[in-house]
Amino acid sequence: MAGIFSTPLRFEPIFKEKIWGGGALREKLNKSAPAGRPIGESWEISGWGDSQTVVSNGEYMGLTLGELFALSPSDLIGTNAKNKNSFPLLFKFIDARENLSIQVHPNSEQARARGWGERGKTEAWYVVDAAPNAKIAIGFNCGGVTRDGAAAAAGADRFESLLNFVPAQRGDTFFVPAGTVHAILGGVLIYEVQEESNTTLRLYDWNRRCPTGNLRELHIADALDIINFNENRELKPKPIAVRKNDTFAHETLCDNTKFLLNRYTFSKSGEAAMETINGFRVISITAGLMEVHANDHRVQLGLGQTVLIPSALENVRIVGAAGSEALVTAR
Repeated sequence: MAGIFSTPLRFEPIFKEKIWGGGALREKLNKSAPAGRPIGESWEISGWGDSQTVVSNGEYMGLTLGELFALSPSDLIGTNAKNKNSFPLLFKFIDARENLSIQVHPNSEQARARGWGERGKTEAWYVVDAAPNAKIAIGFNCGGVTRDGAAAAAGADRFESLLNFVPAQRGDTFFVPAGTVHAILGGVLIYEVQEESNTTLRLYDWNRRCPTGNLRELHIADALDIINFNENRELKPKPIAVRKNDTFAHETLCDNTKFLLNRYTFSKSGEAAMETINGFRVISITAGLMEVHANDHRVQLGLGQTVLIPSALENVRIVGAAGSEALVTAR
């Protein structure tokens, strides 16, 4: 398929300082994040607002993701572009040195109805690294939690007592649909795939104070309105084998209406060809070194690096060294 995008696209990440962040992005992913500051997030590929990542290679170097999308939506993300006004997903690495807030995100209908943007925020987390005994919080710890019960717990400053705390180990995947209460907790390094939205509603923040000394803002009333109190999906999906040979294993980690997240792990040096799809791919390296081939172009990727494969590119392959691992998102 011919298109204006003829090469894989690399972007300069955007580093976000957070009160709960640390130094793991530098120390464990070799990121060039500022030293000595609490950097919580590395936005790898983003078309969100004023936090748009910029192309760092090739013909379109210097353009933002939004500018690329405007040039040819269908060449970038496929024919589904006709229903999209911007690039649909956002990709991050998250370093939680301390607990993030207990929070919830709206779905698209709720976001549009309340003027929070065109998209809600369904997301998935892949645990890249975790301290011993690390946990995350996701969903409620029992059935029958109601809005009134949640409101009472929030009002009494004990909302965390309602939550389901789950051990987090390297290689775990968590699915967080819009409407699910959750928190990434301290000691976890996450790779996150999410809808392109930045709407976060805090229910509890561990009585943490801003540098000014004030308690951080909560959004309890709005959050209670959008919680899905009937959540019954599998929030910690098990990997599903797709292909396996003596060189690599290909597994599906999370498959939903917003995105498909796959993992490729190489037991020895070799290559894996990817099926042709009518859509884009984002490839991020979570262990080792890899080379991404698309048509006649090659891009070398190290630990913590990410590349976007436009829909118009074909013959996509990844060549991995022994012990390497890549997360591949498609839609």
